[in-house]
Amino acid sequence: MKLSQTAKFVWIFLLVEVYIHTSEQNIVNIGVILGHETDDNDLYKNIFKDAVNIVNRNSTFLSGQHQMLLIDHVLYANYVYPALQAVCNTMVQTQRVSSLILPEDICPMCGDVAAMASHATSPVFSLDPGSLKSGSVAFKMHPSPEDMSEFFLDMLVYFNWRNFMIIYDTDQIYANLEDVISAGNIYKWNITLRKYDNNFDRIVEFIKIEEIRNIFLYTSTEKTTRRIMEMGLDEGVVSDQHHWIVGNLDVYLDRSFMEELEVNRAYMTRFKMNYTTQWQYSYPSSPDRRLIDWPLRERLSFDAVLTIAHGMRRYRERVREEGRIEDINILPGDTMMNSCPINSDTPTRALWNDDLTYYNFEGLTGNVAFNPNGDRVNYTIMIYSGQGETFDTVRGEWSQNPQHWESRYNIEWRNEGRLNVTKYVLGLERRLKVVSILQAPFLMYRDKVDRYRGNARFRGYIMDLLEEIARVVKGINFEYEVELVADGKYGRRDEYSNEWDGLIGELVRRKADIAAGPVSITSERDAAVDFSYPFMHSGLQILIKHPNHVLDDPFAFMYPFGIEVWFLNAICFLMVSALLWVINSFNPYEWKASVERHETFGENIDNFSFKNSLWFSASTLVFQSYDASPRSTAGRVIAGFWWVFVVIMVFLYLTNLTFWLTASKRLATIRSAEDLLDQYEIKYGVVDEGSVYYFLKNSSNPDFQQMYSTVENTIPKPTVANVSEGVKKVRESNGDFAFIDETGILRYQADQAEPCDLYVTGGFISRNSYGLAVQKDSPLRDQLSFAIETLRDTRSLEHLERQWWQWDSKCGNLTTWEKQGIYSLTSVDLMGVYILLIIGCIAAGVVFLIECICTGKDIDQRRERAPARRDASRGPTSTTAVGGGNPIQPPPGQTNHQQWI
Repeated sequence: MKLSQTAKFVWIFLLVEVYIHTSEQNIVNIGVILGHETDDNDLYKNIFKDAVNIVNRNSTFLSGQHQMLLIDHVLYANYVYPALQAVCNTMVQTQRVSSLILPEDICPMCGDVAAMASHATSPVFSLDPGSLKSGSVAFKMHPSPEDMSEFFLDMLVYFNWRNFMIIYDTDQIYANLEDVISAGNIYKWNITLRKYDNNFDRIVEFIKIEEIRNIFLYTSTEKTTRRIMEMGLDEGVVSDQHHWIVGNLDVYLDRSFMEELEVNRAYMTRFKMNYTTQWQYSYPSSPDRRLIDWPLRERLSFDAVLTIAHGMRRYRERVREEGRIEDINILPGDTMMNSCPINSDTPTRALWNDDLTYYNFEGLTGNVAFNPNGDRVNYTIMIYSGQGETFDTVRGEWSQNPQHWESRYNIEWRNEGRLNVTKYVLGLERRLKVVSILQAPFLMYRDKVDRYRGNARFRGYIMDLLEEIARVVKGINFEYEVELVADGKYGRRDEYSNEWDGLIGELVRRKADIAAGPVSITSERDAAVDFSYPFMHSGLQILIKHPNHVLDDPFAFMYPFGIEVWFLNAICFLMVSALLWVINSFNPYEWKASVERHETFGENIDNFSFKNSLWFSASTLVFQSYDASPRSTAGRVIAGFWWVFVVIMVFLYLTNLTFWLTASKRLATIRSAEDLLDQYEIKYGVVDEGSVYYFLKNSSNPDFQQMYSTVENTIPKPTVANVSEGVKKVRESNGDFAFIDETGILRYQADQAEPCDLYVTGGFISRNSYGLAVQKDSPLRDQLSFAIETLRDTRSLEHLERQWWQWDSKCGNLTTWEKQGIYSLTSVDLMGVYILLIIGCIAAGVVFLIECICTGKDIDQRRERAPARRDASRGPTSTTAVGGGNPIQPPPGQTNHQQWI
């Protein structure tokens, strides 16, 4: 029987209806609402579609008769009500979705939209951090705010920050940091809060004015965080002098930006969700983007779809095990989200809500699992911290559930808390970061340093020591990267903030593993960090200008007497000479009167002329004899007192002369602080606010306290900015300044730095030792101590010292005379005496010329008078005067044949 055309049409229509109805029953709808950022260029929509495709191609998730379908909706809301309307009416009531994925950007002003929606229907998935203490029962793909607060606290305690700034951008982020801010009172943190409101200049200005070094950055979006990092790099506050902790997880840094951070040596700590990369290659992705380039929220979006698929898989398995529904009929109708309650009705949870917490699986953001409250659990956050070439170095890891971590990796969790840095501190899985300071000969740049990279940039004792340690150390892979400390200081604890700076501060804040350099081991430092066995014994000594190179006043031999004494002595000299001349001129018993009476030779008339009187005083001044002495009693009285005066003055002069000629040599004999305090001629100084400065300041020794008081109160202040400036000041001071510092540093400056005009005194003001510093309770201390003791026993340390302080010495090979010159009088010390002799020779030459040229007539006259003088010279042998007259009567008591003077 043939069917009519109408019957055929009805039959075909019924078949199509049955097919369509059957197809609709086999579709599982999952909904997603896209907002301001997630709706951009269909990027997130394509990610969700990629995830849906992988689910539909894998029959493990759904049976061969079921397919997953993505239902998307775009919403730009500014209030809560439109957002909840879209959830309840559009997606749940109309689209009949089985689950709903909600980013916060659908309503940026609403806060945690997913938390509010989770109290109306389920299951709801959140892609963003959410709000602290919101009571959300949504499935949080991002670690919960409670876990993030605990994680941030662990990191801040680990880095041991004391003063730092927190930069945030929304009130919700500020609320999420409530526990961190409150902990500041417990840990005695000085926290500065700054909200980023699209004006970063004010924040930069504050950072520079207040000299803030530690900055914690946490914002609501990865874009904002990245933008702040870029602006900070341009403004110079993302640098090697600042430590940034970026609180946002998995902030995407492209290769060019990361290279820029490395070149600028920005020190930064970042966090990433730990995942197994091999799983990612089995997941589909857009052909023009690599999975490793996806920001966190994009990967969370992908994992949210996989979570839904795993939940449906478990639901099918559970229902099948219960035998209530045939496999072909399991899904989709019984997995639809329940309608939102009206008024105050209590919402009901979806039948398969608990199935979403059953499986743990590896997604694009690591292990994905949830507790009954919807909080993500069993994940691990990797900690990346460093600068330069170590910028992307793993520093440690933080596990949300250490017990799960141990069972998964079958390795013991080596920490009581959730933060584990033990194996990284040991150097088992990364390169150790060694911080040091430029100080010759411990660490110096190579010549043409721009040609080198990494450790090859440096040379010096420390580099050789680290190489020797790497050769003998046991139990660790001693690979290291040497970096310079940003502030160029050794390390001191601020008395107000209790925060350490310098090398010690790098260890205290966990920015470095080892501090290597001339770091003295002190009780205060030992309380903050651990030190290895000492690799060098040192002390404080004094650097002075070598006495052979001190240019004293050439006429220092005049200083035993004051200038007024010299003037008085000159007056006395002239006065005595003049008095002798007067006595000779008018006293009847003196030479002049005797010659006039023809009682003596004629030439004796000038024995005590004014010129010869001066010569008499001068010759007796230096204990030399004169041709004649005064004849009269008056003349002899003045001569006797003059001799007494001369003896006293000469001996007083000679007594004080040695002191002035050896003034430049006395500092070389100082052996202790007491010796230094006993002299006042030479000022001494230290590096301003350096290790020696604070050693003197904080010492309980009275001598050291007095030295500090002298340094602090001397005007101008004798402190210097660094060792190089101290050495320069010693060289330029001409022996008037002494520089106090560590022995090894001063010895190198004296032995290696030309010109060889420096000298280190023999005594020690104080003794100390150098050691390698590590973080408190670090296992590295034992390994380093073992290596240093091994090097000491094999005399390798002694070999290194000789290499850097003796073998290449440019000034150490002194002759015996050069060594004795430190204490002996040299030509430099007696230069004024030689100058005086030269002046005398020149004066004699000038006078000689004058006498030869200008006195010819006087010589002719003397020749004409010579016969008369020869006749007169016979007078003393006759009793009759020449030319007649009365006979010459001898003085009373003498005969004619006695000759008297």
